[in-house]
Amino acid sequence: MEYSPAMSTRSDFSDMDDEALELYLASCVPLSNLPTPPPAKEQHPLLPTSLPTPPLDASEFHHAPELEVYATHLANLVPRNVSSRTPDVAVIQGLLGRAGLPVDVVAFAGCVLDALSSRFGGAWREVCGGADSSLHSFSFGYDIWHRSTASPSPDLIVLSALALAYGFMDDRGRSNSHWARIEAAGRFEAKDVEATKMCILRDTDYGLFRISDAMVRKRCRDLQRACDFAVPGWRPKLALSTGTGALGVAVWVNGVQTPEPSP
Repeated sequence: MEYSPAMSTRSDFSDMDDEALELYLASCVPLSNLPTPPPAKEQHPLLPTSLPTPPLDASEFHHAPELEVYATHLANLVPRNVSSRTPDVAVIQGLLGRAGLPVDVVAFAGCVLDALSSRFGGAWREVCGGADSSLHSFSFGYDIWHRSTASPSPDLIVLSALALAYGFMDDRGRSNSHWARIEAAGRFEAKDVEATKMCILRDTDYGLFRISDAMVRKRCRDLQRACDFAVPGWRPKLALSTGTGALGVAVWVNGVQTPEPSP
């Protein structure tokens, strides 16, 4: 069997003189005369140019009554001075249902809202107050200027707090467009979500890292207790034994399971 010069026994350069080394190098050929193929491009699925808009009706989430408890909890944490309107619990319940977030993310968002100062409202309205529109009309020969200012919805603050919480706890995150189009069902624009997130970060001095695991766990327990009291049937209820002699039946008294009484 013939070997290539690289695999021959004469590949030891120390045993070669100059002439033999030149002949050896001249006989060396690349392993293949074909060019190195470029790396295969990763195939990405085609993304739609526009995301579908989910329905706005929160009644589709009636099967998850705990979402109403979470929504009420988050709505109560929005500073009262941010807007003349109060947060809409039904809207927040809808975006929670579409987001499908675990309870610890909801609890983290609650901690973010709870950390907002009284200065947040003014700063947020200045950024997200909406454009003023001036309308000219005539009344009894006098020119009257009507000036109306669009008041931003405080639901946007809850949405942005959830976006910050999810991005902080999950490296994958979601884009502002996703939060505005999917979770908020098109109620807001991506630029409004981004502006509100920046207002929250500036007001909290970019201190999301100061929200500890203990704070999140405590708020999770608060949410759990709120569900226990507010949502009927939140915990599965086991049937009480009537003590009729059925074998293998336990008796529940004051929430404690005891063996069946002896005859």
